[in-house]
Amino acid sequence: MILLVMTDGRDDVLDQAIRSAGRNLCGEFTHFVIHDDAGMPSHAEMLAERYPTAEVVGGDRRRGFGGAIANAWSHLKDRPERFVFHLEDDFVFNGPVDLGKLAATLDANPHLVQVALRRQAWNPQEVVAGGIVEQHPDGYTQVSGLTGTWLEHRRFFTTNPNLYRLDLTQKGWPDVPHSEGHFGIEVFKDHAARSAFWGPMDSSPMVHHIGEHRVGTGY
Repeated sequence: MILLVMTDGRDDVLDQAIRSAGRNLCGEFTHFVIHDDAGMPSHAEMLAERYPTAEVVGGDRRRGFGGAIANAWSHLKDRPERFVFHLEDDFVFNGPVDLGKLAATLDANPHLVQVALRRQAWNPQEVVAGGIVEQHPDGYTQVSGLTGTWLEHRRFFTTNPNLYRLDLTQKGWPDVPHSEGHFGIEVFKDHAARSAFWGPMDSSPMVHHIGEHRVGTGY
């Protein structure tokens, strides 16, 4: 399993995210990658010194949100691992996460393209509704299996903390404005495809968004 951390130079939140991941992610990572979109080689060199177990890539120039993920996926797509845990640099974990259960859920449910972790309500509409799921509760179906319970949907593909199969990177990430939405449209051309949030409908957020803005620009 690969841990991929996307960062754009906010070293204070990055350190919080990596420390929180180390305390809470339960699973065996065989490769740790930091994609640095700060756009300064000296910054990438500093990250490599600060996190010696990580492979730091992408530090040659600034690519923006879509370009950074596209570059990271291009770097990873031929790796031998089966799964990627995708972490933006401005998220911390509210408690332990058993990645083995998430991976087993993907194995047992090939129609799932990702298993994501719910964050707290963020935008004004979510705050009023009480959460990201609560905003559109009819858009989610609760499913229980041997590995646990999750919510399936076709509303969007999210780059919030989530686990996906490495072979998803073979699709390539669009280097365009609003790339997250464009990738979701492409994924859901398969009418069987579903995304998932881990946990039942009434579960609490598993991650906390600590940044003021999304990673990079032009997401």
